[in-house]
Amino acid sequence: MRLLIILLITFKIFASEPTQQELKFSPSLSPMLKNLVTELYLNSKINQEYIIGLSKNLTSPLDNDFIELMILNTILNTKLNKQYEHVNISQALYNELDQNIKSIEANFPFSKTISAKILKDIGELLTNRNLREYNAYIKNRDLKISPELKVFMNRISYLQYWIDTLRKPSSIRNATLLKTNLEILNSLNRNLSITAATYKKDNDISYISINDIDLIKARRQVDKLLFNNAPSKDPDYKAPQELPEPVENWE
Repeated sequence: MRLLIILLITFKIFASEPTQQELKFSPSLSPMLKNLVTELYLNSKINQEYIIGLSKNLTSPLDNDFIELMILNTILNTKLNKQYEHVNISQALYNELDQNIKSIEANFPFSKTISAKILKDIGELLTNRNLREYNAYIKNRDLKISPELKVFMNRISYLQYWIDTLRKPSSIRNATLLKTNLEILNSLNRNLSITAATYKKDNDISYISINDIDLIKARRQVDKLLFNNAPSKDPDYKAPQELPEPVENWE
């Protein structure tokens, strides 16, 4: 029994989930991309091989403005509903999303950043002079839509998916965010790979790397070994009806 306990403690030490310490980023890398990679890695949506491939597609000199523009463009066009649906832009909506965003866990750094931007956009819509015209149109769809109102409604249409996502229960919200953010990174990586294919590297700068990848792989194998070899429950086992009396003297 003592040996088994020691083995279990050893497994606990060496078997671990992905951690932020396993990732190494260049100081010159876009914070937005850093947060995106960190979130997906910590939540096991991308692995070490994916990160190595992504890093190879990051050519020098690094154009962070272009990278962030691609990320934001993908965010705005994610699940964009071409058919406008009414969203009640109100202080109540703002307060609800504000509380939901505060509950997003620390291992979702990209989602927290983007959600804060979404909330800021909603705050700007609340103070927009076209909000009154928008509310009047919602009550009477026969009213003519002015060019300014059309722009206002287009802004809402870009936010619809993210508003709906942030209002979901936390478990569903987190799963949706991870799935969406993986699509965003995949889209970015595809675009970067096209650029990298026609670009001659003058140096071997690594903007994203893995610390001690062999040790990480060994830990993952321990995780798998521990899971696959866990003893199965004895079908004939019956829990005792009465437990023994406690013993005060262990000598």
